Amino acid sequence: MLFAAYYLTKFHYGELEFYKKIVELGASLFAFGLPSLIMSYTRSIESKVNFYLLSFLFITTISVVAIIFLSFTPYFILVLPFMFCALFFTGGITHSYLLVFRGSTYASLFKTIISAAFYISLFVLIYFFQIKGKAYVYVNYILIGPLLVYFLYELRRLYIAQRIRLRNYLSLFGKLLTSSLTLVLSNFINIMFLYTDIFILKIFSSKANEDIANYGFSLNIAAILLIVPMTLVQVDIERLKSDKRYVKRLNKNITYLVLLSALILIFIFYVLTGYIFTSFEDMFVLFLLILVSKIFQALSTLYGTMIVVKKRFKTNFLINIIAFVSNIILSVVLFSKLGIYGVAVASLFSISLRQIFLVKYYRNIINNK
Repeated sequence: MLFAAYYLTKFHYGELEFYKKIVELGASLFAFGLPSLIMSYTRSIESKVNFYLLSFLFITTISVVAIIFLSFTPYFILVLPFMFCALFFTGGITHSYLLVFRGSTYASLFKTIISAAFYISLFVLIYFFQIKGKAYVYVNYILIGPLLVYFLYELRRLYIAQRIRLRNYLSLFGKLLTSSLTLVLSNFINIMFLYTDIFILKIFSSKANEDIANYGFSLNIAAILLIVPMTLVQVDIERLKSDKRYVKRLNKNITYLVLLSALILIFIFYVLTGYIFTSFEDMFVLFLLILVSKIFQALSTLYGTMIVVKKRFKTNFLINIIAFVSNIILSVVLFSKLGIYGVAVASLFSISLRQIFLVKYYRNIINNK
């Protein structure tokens, strides 16, 4: 997204960032908590395969229904991006399936290829076709075709291996969907919580797109920090399910790497804004506030995952809803006092509060066993 910040005006870059958040939010709703279910409930090879296929059919059905209801509205163009990201992009069901079925190496390769194709296509749309704010929407239309071909190839391979037993798992899948509504709501609230700052700026700021551009630029660089815990947790997810002592060791490794990465990102931001993205040079303090909040978020990734793995969905939901509500209230109040910096402070407080609750409740779960 950095090339967009350089090439586009702040107005159009802010619009692009806003559509990015809308697509990611819609995708989390369409995904319906299924990536977490695939990672936490599936044990046997057969269950992993059939849960994935049922999840794929479920998301496709939601998409078809959404197309029917939204076909006469301007929001119609967002349905396919929601579907694409829920199925194939980072955090979608295909990535979770490949992680538990084929292992972290293959899943990481898939994730890298999809991300590269996505952002290269985004660059082409912006630079060569002069598509600006809605480029993040249209890029999904380019990639969904090839990815559906990949899915059909995977489906054929599984059919030949005689691993498809949808009828055997349909009843269980339905029961898990019903019983895991708190997980669905928790995932949606968690995404809403993380994007509250952007929506607050869109609603209350008199120069919304420019403020979103400033905030989004700082947020995109700070969010690189999350690659560290997400990668380490996903690589060792199967071990984390069975070895609770490894959680403490992995948390220590994550902490060291996150703090080191934060120092590197401070240097990178200083260089980028000093020599290339000079229009964002005065956003250094805002970046530091967002970076500190991302440090807390990075440190909470492991504990949040473990609470889901332990199937404490209600606990996860309560923690996320408390953080979400507190973030909204503080963002509205502090924005009126401090502007864009107030939104960053509110996010920092809410994310640190969430981290405290996650650690506390995970330790309670372990101590009560």
